[in-house]
Amino acid sequence: MTKEISDQTEHKVAIVTGANRGIGLATVEKFINEGWWVYACARSESEELNALLEENGQVCFLDLADEESVTNCARDIIRNTARVDALVNCGGVAHGAIFSMTKLTDLQNVFQVNFFSQILFSQYISKKMMRKKKGAIINLTSTAGILADSGTLAYGCSKAALSHATRIMATELGAFNIRVNAIAPARVETDMGRLMDDESTDLLNSRSSITGDICAEDVADLVYYLCSEGARYLSGQVIRLDRGMPF
Repeated sequence: MTKEISDQTEHKVAIVTGANRGIGLATVEKFINEGWWVYACARSESEELNALLEENGQVCFLDLADEESVTNCARDIIRNTARVDALVNCGGVAHGAIFSMTKLTDLQNVFQVNFFSQILFSQYISKKMMRKKKGAIINLTSTAGILADSGTLAYGCSKAALSHATRIMATELGAFNIRVNAIAPARVETDMGRLMDDESTDLLNSRSSITGDICAEDVADLVYYLCSEGARYLSGQVIRLDRGMPF
């Protein structure tokens, strides 16, 4: 890392994982438009991400499948910033297979990316927040962690685990004035969302009371609100962004 944020900076600082596309990229854009400095964590850079950051942040290499990468990325950020106001865990991997056909190695790999690494990264970053006694953590989970749909064992269970961890983190970190919430979207119009087959998409649409597509920008807007002073007393919640599913 080459850029540093001084103690005198007027910019709030956000860390966003999974930052090079989809919800992560939209979240980076939202924070930058609101005047924040952003550490955009991703496995690779992109022209779109670099154009967004310019003088308002930097890309940090993060591979959630690799524990050493998680540790190195977190430590680099902690060394180079005086403050962390928000951590948004957007990184994740999709997986679909019925229970009887889900390999243990696939289950382990999905949990490594979607749960274990998210917890490890948050442990490092939250320590910086604890010293400042202020901060907000947002975990991106999914309605797949709430619904019991066929074919979602690995992905749904990993997201359910992260949702429950969110509530525990909120309980423990509240003493340090750190708020922790989760957003559980239904299908979002992103590259990952488009991997869902037509039958599953139609099923979700039939359950929703509001028509239309959830966009990455819709999620980013909610992320930003949860990190703002307007949500200063909101913590330990798993907020469903699902167009009004009755469950």
